[in-house]
Amino acid sequence: MIIIPPTAPATLPLLAHLHKRNFSPDLYHNIVLDHCNQRLTVYLNNLSGQFVGYQQYNPRCSDKTFNLPHLGRYYTVVTAKQIALWGLETLKPQQKICFVVEGIFKAACLHQLGYNAIAVLCNNPVQMHAWFYAMPYQFIAIGDADQAGEQLVKCVGHGTVFAKDLDEYAPADLDLALQHYLNQL
Repeated sequence: MIIIPPTAPATLPLLAHLHKRNFSPDLYHNIVLDHCNQRLTVYLNNLSGQFVGYQQYNPRCSDKTFNLPHLGRYYTVVTAKQIALWGLETLKPQQKICFVVEGIFKAACLHQLGYNAIAVLCNNPVQMHAWFYAMPYQFIAIGDADQAGEQLVKCVGHGTVFAKDLDEYAPADLDLALQHYLNQL
């Protein structure tokens, strides 16, 4: 983890915001906490684990539609023609289930609870199908409670849509919901 120290006492707002979103920076090596600009940057990998881009999160912006560094909440850069995802560094081979979610904060709240999870940064990861079948995990999608979430579950082939987005649950409630879902498999 790289930490850019603040020039003013602005450290707490970024960390407090990330913890509020159930993102624990201590779980990750491939992130940058920029306290000067109040931004989180996560490195994105391809399916072989190679670095292919990054996603920057700016909690001070509310617009999710712009992919511009100063206007949008999320700014994503990926090398042309690469499949990018986030969360590979956290996969535990002894766990046979890996959850597939759309975004980094949904994956982060699963990581915080000790689950394997990857964020595919989209709702239709059709280009990852062969990889899903080649890996030693049972991939289970957890989609948002909308049409895009349903599309993610359909594309992965296994999974569910919860009533709320994963990062809107309290950790204990999310763990309970996940255990209930897994017990039904």
